[in-house]
Amino acid sequence: MSIDEQYVVGGGICMGACIVLHDDNVPYIDLTVDLTKEEIEKRDTWFYKLKLFLWDSVDKHPLEKSFLLKLDFFLLSSSMLGYFIKNLNQSNVGTAYVNGMKEFYHMDGNQYNYMTTLWTVGYIIGQIPSNLILHRISARYYLAGLELSWAILTALLIVPKSLNGIYALRFLIGLLESGYFPGLEYLIGSWYSRKELTKRSTFFACAGTAAGLITGPLQQSILDSKWAQKGLEPFQWMFVIDAIISAPVAFYTLFADPNTPSTTTAFFFNETDKKVALERRRRIGAQLNTREPYTWTKIKSFFTTWHIWLLPVLFLTFNNSFTPISQQSFQLWMKNGLKLKPYQYNIYPTAISAGGIGFALFVAYTNDYFHGRLNPLFLSFMFTSVVFSCACLSVWNIPIGLHWYSYFGIGIPLSAGQPLIFSWVNRMLAHDDMKRNFVVVCTNTLAYVTQSWVPVLTFNQTQNPEFHIGFTYTACLSSLGLVCTLVSFFLSSRDDKRKKEEFIKNGEEIPDFG
Repeated sequence: MSIDEQYVVGGGICMGACIVLHDDNVPYIDLTVDLTKEEIEKRDTWFYKLKLFLWDSVDKHPLEKSFLLKLDFFLLSSSMLGYFIKNLNQSNVGTAYVNGMKEFYHMDGNQYNYMTTLWTVGYIIGQIPSNLILHRISARYYLAGLELSWAILTALLIVPKSLNGIYALRFLIGLLESGYFPGLEYLIGSWYSRKELTKRSTFFACAGTAAGLITGPLQQSILDSKWAQKGLEPFQWMFVIDAIISAPVAFYTLFADPNTPSTTTAFFFNETDKKVALERRRRIGAQLNTREPYTWTKIKSFFTTWHIWLLPVLFLTFNNSFTPISQQSFQLWMKNGLKLKPYQYNIYPTAISAGGIGFALFVAYTNDYFHGRLNPLFLSFMFTSVVFSCACLSVWNIPIGLHWYSYFGIGIPLSAGQPLIFSWVNRMLAHDDMKRNFVVVCTNTLAYVTQSWVPVLTFNQTQNPEFHIGFTYTACLSSLGLVCTLVSFFLSSRDDKRKKEEFIKNGEEIPDFG
């Protein structure tokens, strides 16, 4: 008899890995691992704990291991590649600005800020509608369409002869990129358990950081090449190459994205895999995506709890604290303050990206090993580092060594913030799929509402590279982030305690809250 034919009603005994028909008549697979005396002794060894630290499928049932291998390969690869090209296309204007674009378009004053602001306006407008659409349709078709659109619009950046055309294209790129990040965070939260989320969310985030590693060296290689001196400006060749890199990723997403556990039609999942996915969601008390339409009554109910009011502010403080790095303050200081050569101020910022990836991975593995309980601790460290570093840079006339340290003290710790915050959001709201989707996108959106206009005031380009107001503002913002972290920790701990008490009172199985 095949596994798919072995059904037991209610709480019957399962031999091996059989399918259990629960009260809601949905077939699940029993993924319980038989813990023999030998297995318990093996799990108590340091070597086993090291393997479990390095990868979390070590202690799982063979069927779950097989499922996770497929899921990690296809979902993570497609999401990481997509996020890589999104950030490559998003950040290439910043690199182009210091490598000929400013002179080509005779840019002065705040015209660079206008470009980033118009991208941000498009990004804000598109986010919530995009995620509401994603909740109702096939993710792989939708996300692949967005990726292909970026490739086309990025290639078109070589066409405009004036900044007005660049402004329009940047707005459209922001509009079409808006749904990708919150959509993927929602999808990752739909597949992975609380003990797996931080690593996967970090791999996803690191793909974006990797784009920062690539864009500087890519521009430098173009500047050094002879072929780039013909036809187009070197910075325009970077737009063309970015588009060429992006297009194949869209077709891979169409092939590899599995949608959600309740709606998947992925070719690489058999029927057993699909039931494993459902059982994994049941065990943690997670609600499945039923593609139920959003109503005003449903949306208004989201505003009756603290999550929608506090979590977006928490992410805003993190996201906007990146402004000293995203405004090319580091590169401008090296170029204008230290008078470094182009290859130096193009290559040196990649050290921040590389260090950020290493730090983020360390945080992710450690946090998942402790079942996702350390989010508040690591976030507190991150905000404290940014407060100190920005306070130093606001003074500006400090030793050069402290100057270098301060830029690294902003960029490296912040690299872990995005996966820490969104894995925390996904953990806290796994029990309500529609609310989780809505809070994820609102959390991301609010940060860009302020980012669309605050940098024009706080990081005025006429003050570069000192930005006294900008660094002071960022230090205050990260201080607020530290407060939000501590309050969120208190409220989420209170909610978990209440949920457990309710399950005990009703005599129900307590889900794994992580």
